[in-house]
Order: sequence, then C-alpha cells, then structure tokens
Amino acid sequence: MISDPLYGYVYFNTEIEESIINSMLLQRLRYIMQLQTAHFVYPGAVHTRFQHSIGTMHIAGLMAEDMVSKIMSLYGQEALEGYSPLTLVEASRLAGLLHDVGHAAFSHAFEHEILWKKNLPREVSNHERIGLYLVRQLLEEELDKAEKLLPGLKNALFSLLGVDEPKGVLRPFKWIVKEGYYPADVLDFLRRDSYYAGTVEYGSILYERLYKNTYPLMNGSTVALVLDRTALGEFKRYMYAKANMYEHVYYHSVCRSFDKILYELLNILEDEMNFTKRVLSIIGNNPEDYLELTDALLYTIMMQKALRDDTRVGYLCRKMLIERKPEWKRVGREVSVSASKGPESLEKALMLILDSEYRDKVVKVIEEHLEDRLRSRSIEGSEIWVDVLDITPLPKTLIYPGGEVPRKMLTLYVGKKIGKNVVVSEDIGVLLEELPLEVVFRVYTLRSRYSAELEPLVTSLLMEAVSSSLGIDINATKRVFENIYMSYVNRDYSKYRLTL
Repeated sequence: MISDPLYGYVYFNTEIEESIINSMLLQRLRYIMQLQTAHFVYPGAVHTRFQHSIGTMHIAGLMAEDMVSKIMSLYGQEALEGYSPLTLVEASRLAGLLHDVGHAAFSHAFEHEILWKKNLPREVSNHERIGLYLVRQLLEEELDKAEKLLPGLKNALFSLLGVDEPKGVLRPFKWIVKEGYYPADVLDFLRRDSYYAGTVEYGSILYERLYKNTYPLMNGSTVALVLDRTALGEFKRYMYAKANMYEHVYYHSVCRSFDKILYELLNILEDEMNFTKRVLSIIGNNPEDYLELTDALLYTIMMQKALRDDTRVGYLCRKMLIERKPEWKRVGREVSVSASKGPESLEKALMLILDSEYRDKVVKVIEEHLEDRLRSRSIEGSEIWVDVLDITPLPKTLIYPGGEVPRKMLTLYVGKKIGKNVVVSEDIGVLLEELPLEVVFRVYTLRSRYSAELEPLVTSLLMEAVSSSLGIDINATKRVFENIYMSYVNRDYSKYRLTL
C-alpha cells in the first residue's frame, strides 16, 4: 500500500500492478512535476505525475467497481460481453495508472512547443499517443503475464488507452478514466493540485457524489451515462471548481509569464537537445532518448546555463530559476468574453475556443490596436503580449465537434434510476447551461516598460480592442444592470434591508 495525503492509503495488488508501478516507465514520472511552472507562484505545488498516476488508478478503480456493480444489477452478467468484473476493474485501474506515461519534461509546455509545432507524425503528436506507444513497447512482458490471470485484460486496457472510442461495454469505462465529463484523471488532479498549491477552496469537490449518482444506460448499441438529477448541483459545482483552478492556478498571470520563458527555452534548446529526434526515436523502437526527458534533467541543464552561460539561454534561465522575475509583467485588468454576457458573446467565445485561425487573427488586431495607442508612451509592438485563455471547464476530449461519431452538441443525460430501469428525464445541452464558458484576454508588457500609470489605460484600451475586433459591445451587459438598478433607486426598501 502507498500512503497518500488525499485518500489515506492506496492499495495495489502484487500479481499485476506492483511490477508495473516499479517499472521504469512509471518511476520516471517521479521526476516530472504535475504542474510545469505553478511552483514558482505556489511553492507547495512540487508534486509529481507519479503521485497523480497513483491517485488516478485509485479513483478509477473505485468508479469501475461501482459501474460494474450497476451494470450487473441492471442488465445482468451478459451485459459485460464476456469480460469478468475483475478484468474491467483492473483494466480501468491500469489505464488510470498509465494514462500519463507519455509525458516529457515540462509536460504540456513540451506538448505545446514540440509535439504540436514540429509537424510530427500523428502517432506521436501528443502525450497520450506517445504513452500508448511506450506501453506497447516496454510493458509487453508484464501485460502478457497479466493476461494469463485475467483473459481479455490487454484488449480492454488498450481500448481504454487508445485514440478511438471503444464499442459496447468498454465505453463507460473509458469515460470513467479520462474522457467523460468527470473522469478519474480530472477528479484526482483537481483535488491533488489544489491541495499542494494551497488553494483547496478551488478544488473542493465531492467526487463520490458524482460517480455514485451515475448510472449506465444500455439499450442495444446505445450506451450512455445518466447523472441522477439530485447530483446536478454537484456537477455544476465541479465545473466551477475546475474553471477556478484554471483561472487562478494553472493560468495564474505569473505562471503564464514563466510559461512564455519556458516556451522560448524549449525552442532554443531544441538545437542542443534534439527534442524532435528524441520523439521520433520512439517510432524506431528506441525510446530511451525520449525517456531521458524529465524535469530533473532539464532543470539541471538550465541551472548550469543560469550559472555559466552569458547568451540569451543563460539570461532566461537566470530569470526563471534564480531571480524568479519573468520578463513579462501583466498590466491592466483582464477582459472576458463569456456566455453570461449574451448570445453575441457566446458566439464569439465559441469561435475563439474552436477556431485557432480566428483566434490568431483577433489577437493580431488587438496587438495592432494596442501598439498604435501606446506608441505615444514609447512602447513598441514587440513590447506587448496579448494572452488569450480558454478557461471553459469542459474536457478537451469532448468539446471539439467531429470525431468518429460526429458530435453536434454536448449532452449530459439527467434522470433517475427507478427499480431496474434508468430513465432519462432531460437531455441537457451542456454548452447552454449556466456554466463558466469563458475566454479571457490579458495584456503583458516587458517588466522594464511597466509603470502603474499604464494600468487604467491598458484596461480601457483592451476593452476597446476586444469589442472592436470581435464586433460586440463588451459593456452592454453592464449598462443593462446599471439602467435597471438605477430605475428603482427611489423606491423604499428600508424594511427589507436585513442581514440574510
């Protein structure tokens, strides 16, 4: 068993899981932090992807046990399609344990700058695809032994880890691990990240209330999950918790400044470290060069350069590791475009989320507007950075349209279990609910150019630029509130003014 600050003790079996936990593929995750730059702002956030993987295995197992029990109770043993209950639970636990093994140093920053921008082959284009490759290459012996104990385990595991959506009974178990609205992966990282960052108020979720109130709906080829309507409030609270973690921890403005340094460093170090070649070595069945890429290795190299290198690389490493003062400093208030501000804002928010080309054009227009208006302050365009952040809490595995079975709208099924029947009472279009569907614009300038006098000016200019570039009135909702509120200002509400 493993002592864990969130769950007390996490148990693992010696027959299958122990050898995989002790494999190099899992142990290297001890040297990759869960959050790439948050520890520069929240010093406690130095937990690792190994800890998160153990936690995800634990929650995935609990959720899978619950789901197997419900399927058998509602639809009988035959609904498991030949899989034993133990096989489905073990496959879910292993999928949770292995879901992050494809990460390299600095996790999503590496994904952003190397895997997505270097035109790499599709099979190594993100950490999940790489992870599947590595599991097949490096854990074959362990999984073959496990298959003898639990027939069908390998097929189930690779279906849960794979890119394509599985058929039949395996579908809800994939949703449980990583592709549902509230999968084990997210439930663990919200609780774990908020715990270590010291922001537990953002990650406080009743995960048991969610999965214990989720029921399988199986009717022929139709397989869906139905949330009991009594837990709908907890689902919304979970969504807001996730949005808060993104806005205030993962996308904290100082974290984003460090991310910008990290992106530049990864691109400069590409020549020295051959990141792209290391990724491609996986396809050639020679993954060792890729597996070396951990935070521990990169931080060692960066510290050496911070102490001895007088080039741009050394300067950036000193800013990041020693001075802890990134070049870029946020200026002015952020401007948000959200569903709560009306249908026009909703339309633009969705376009900014779904259309990267449109988003890039908008950013360019905003930067040009700011450059033109700040020229009188002797601030050049190269000294301005506009950051656009999607803090919508819906999973990226679900929010994008298309796929093998094209999605027209994200739907959450809400209903009740009545006896042996699961009844859907409402199909909720998740994007239409009062959830935090929001895109945030922030402006940064070079620290050397920052002054307090810029704060109100940049706030005003950013609101102008966002309004004009999107063709919407950012202040329309504010004026509605003001007009309605002021129209009642002369009424006597004195007897209602109570502390309630």
